[in-house]
Amino acid sequence: MRYELLYEISKPVIEAVGENNVLRSIVESTAKGTGAKGCSILVLSPDGKRLEHKVSFGLSEEYLRKGEITVNEAISKMLEGEPANIVDVSRDPGIQYPEQAVKEGIASLLSIPIRGLSGDIKGLLRLYMSNVKKFGRGEIDFLVSIADLGGIVLEKAKTYDRLVGDVDDAKSEIEKLEQDREMFLRFLSMVAHDLKAPVAAVESYLKVMLRGTPGPLTEKQETWLSRSISRLDSMTELISDLLDVSRLETGQITPEMETTTLNGVLMGCVETARGLADPGGVKIETEIESPFPAFFGSGRRLVQVINNLVSNAVRYTVEGGTIFIRARQEEGHLLVVVEDTGSGIKPEVMSKIFDDFFRGDQETEGTGLGLSICKRIVELHGGRIWAESPVPGKAGGTRFSFTVPLNR
Repeated sequence: MRYELLYEISKPVIEAVGENNVLRSIVESTAKGTGAKGCSILVLSPDGKRLEHKVSFGLSEEYLRKGEITVNEAISKMLEGEPANIVDVSRDPGIQYPEQAVKEGIASLLSIPIRGLSGDIKGLLRLYMSNVKKFGRGEIDFLVSIADLGGIVLEKAKTYDRLVGDVDDAKSEIEKLEQDREMFLRFLSMVAHDLKAPVAAVESYLKVMLRGTPGPLTEKQETWLSRSISRLDSMTELISDLLDVSRLETGQITPEMETTTLNGVLMGCVETARGLADPGGVKIETEIESPFPAFFGSGRRLVQVINNLVSNAVRYTVEGGTIFIRARQEEGHLLVVVEDTGSGIKPEVMSKIFDDFFRGDQETEGTGLGLSICKRIVELHGGRIWAESPVPGKAGGTRFSFTVPLNR
């Protein structure tokens, strides 16, 4: 019987997917393989005081609804690990519903403890025989291994349910964080927008005063006004950067996307670069392999990226240094490179340079949002941006590169 039964059980169990389907395959195949009227798996309730039908085969709904199966003295012994073969259910005192069992056509019963992977008892595997039967030791031992298979499935299912619960909780937390983040970004956008106009107005009044329009100023007053304007410039820059972050994060710049090319973008950027570099005695060299094919993107935002990279390069390149602006088409994308001969980036901060509010040099002015905004813009276009310092093959300098896909 063993090999035939093992074969009958293994086929549907292997094909079944999901906890209940596997358990149903076990009870159905076990009942058919042993010639039993039916088979069921009963699991312990959380409080350990009842047995509850998990899956059954060959038993009527009326019998399954016969009543609660409490853990009495007889069942307690089974749950301690000993199989129990009740040869005559109509006369055995351990049977809780003998009349219903006889009406169902059950003559004998075999209960086998179901063990988990750790050895603890999960419930019982029960075989219901329509004829009086006393199982041999070999048969019981073999059926114990079938019950252990059910225990493994129950244990794995419990672990899976726990993991699913943890995943669902994590998803809920992530959704809540995303909602809170979006609310914060919208609040940030609103506050930054409301601040921009009054700050600009105050700066405008101070500049009028500095020009002496309302009347002459002392040297000390001019100094204070100049410092105030400089502070307001920094505040305006921060407000603009915060607005950009909120707009990029909430998708407000999507309407800016259109069919464009790098030709016009780069022409304006090169002129701006020369204007930034010339006062500091820094040279601008270009290697632009135009004309470029059209792509879908925001020319205004890509100008922002290139100008920001050039501005950083000028900031860290001493007089007599050189900044290279390169652009070319590669397979499937456009590549733009801004490289300088400056002091370079320290290795210990390279991994943080695209983080919000990070400034590698605390003495340098800036909001620390420039590179993080560049990263957001490039990724919005489906490209990527990265930095190398020192420049490969050279002793110093920094090279920033970013790509823009053509087929997006």
